[in-house]
Amino acid sequence: MQVRSIRLKLTFWYTSLLTLTCLLLGGLSYGLLSYSLNRDIDYALRGIAELLETTVQRRTDTILPAEIDDMFRQFFGFSPLERHIDFFNPSGQRQREQSREKSVLEIPLSESALQAAAQGQQVFETIKGENSPALRVLTNPVMENGRVVNVVRVGMSLENMQQTKKRFLLIMAGLLPLTLLLSGGGGWLLAGRALRPIDHMTRTANKISAGHLNQRLAVSGSDDELDRLARTINDMLDRIDGTLQEMRRFSADASHELQTPLTILKGEIEVALLKRRNPSEYEQVLNSCLEEIDRINKLVEGLLLLARADAGALKLDLQPVDMAQLSHKLCAQLQTLARHHQIDLHHKVLHSVIVDGDELQLQRMLTNLIDNGIKYSPAGSQVTVSVARENDHAVIRVQDSGPGLNAEEAEKIFDRFHRAPQARQQHSKGSGLGLSIARSIALAHRGDINAESVPGSSSTFTVSVPCLVSNEVESCAQGGE
Repeated sequence: MQVRSIRLKLTFWYTSLLTLTCLLLGGLSYGLLSYSLNRDIDYALRGIAELLETTVQRRTDTILPAEIDDMFRQFFGFSPLERHIDFFNPSGQRQREQSREKSVLEIPLSESALQAAAQGQQVFETIKGENSPALRVLTNPVMENGRVVNVVRVGMSLENMQQTKKRFLLIMAGLLPLTLLLSGGGGWLLAGRALRPIDHMTRTANKISAGHLNQRLAVSGSDDELDRLARTINDMLDRIDGTLQEMRRFSADASHELQTPLTILKGEIEVALLKRRNPSEYEQVLNSCLEEIDRINKLVEGLLLLARADAGALKLDLQPVDMAQLSHKLCAQLQTLARHHQIDLHHKVLHSVIVDGDELQLQRMLTNLIDNGIKYSPAGSQVTVSVARENDHAVIRVQDSGPGLNAEEAEKIFDRFHRAPQARQQHSKGSGLGLSIARSIALAHRGDINAESVPGSSSTFTVSVPCLVSNEVESCAQGGE
């Protein structure tokens, strides 16, 4: 069964990590306790052996049991019942006369311990019995003038140490479940408290829909991870809201722009069918209908191009294009339109500038810019088209003599279906897609377009597209020379 609750997952992982930590710390503590107890016992046995060694060397009489009790109490704080004290000569024979007390524990002297003692070395041994607790025994040589004269053997049962370690394990086993239970409950509460803002975000997000994008997630101001998440989601909602509003405006404007020519078409056809007319009248109606159909066709083509550009699906047939030649050709084609509006269309190019682009789309972009310049410039004025190479970019400028734009209009001029008030007054027809299409084409060529305008004087539209850097095309690399 898959666990879907983050709160439960956090509690589980927190408890698991704490369990592992407790086991590691418990094991480490148990190891340190065992090491400390063993070290203390060995230290005490060594002290007793050295004290016995000194006593034996100083006295010739036997050592009383009360003296032995005092020795154990001195180092252990108590005198264990199961203790072992023995004296051996260098050959390994037990010497009972050294002590009146018979050892409670009879432990034979091993050959290895005797050999080590003969070499003047102390030997610690842990001897495990079948039905009795293990014993810790020290074999200590007594030295005189550099030779072994006696061997003292001291030992005691490890039962007390084992009982201490058992009690430690029982305490740990009793505390661990209680600790895990309390920590698990605390982890559950802490996880719930930490995730409470996320639950609030979820409830708020469930209320947000396409029709109610004005709600936003609350930000506490602590600038923690949840605050950053809330701000990120709010920024995303702002972008979605802006996109939806733009889509609504786009749909409304597109419907309006399509409705106008369709209404004209329907009206002219209905008028033509009201009564019989002569062929010239029908021809006039058909020509008017054809103009409206061309208008609809251009509008639909523009909308399709913008939709493909937005989706990143605008296909470009990239090849070397000389922007100087292309602009010169377009200016020649548009001279008739310029003369019709009494505009002096001037073309200024110093060198060839090659770009890697789609000639058809670049032609459409420049045509829109030059056509706008001609339409909105007053009769007797001039429109200038210039091409130059600046910092590895082909820069095309179209300067008109139109009414110009204020700062607010200059920011909106590239929006779809947006037409400046001056443009609406001068030309009632027009979809307001020309500059949007020009910008989409420039962006598709990894370039950009911007407008600089002086209100009441002129406007300059500047297109910047990267030059083609290739060994086969040297004119671009030498274009500025």
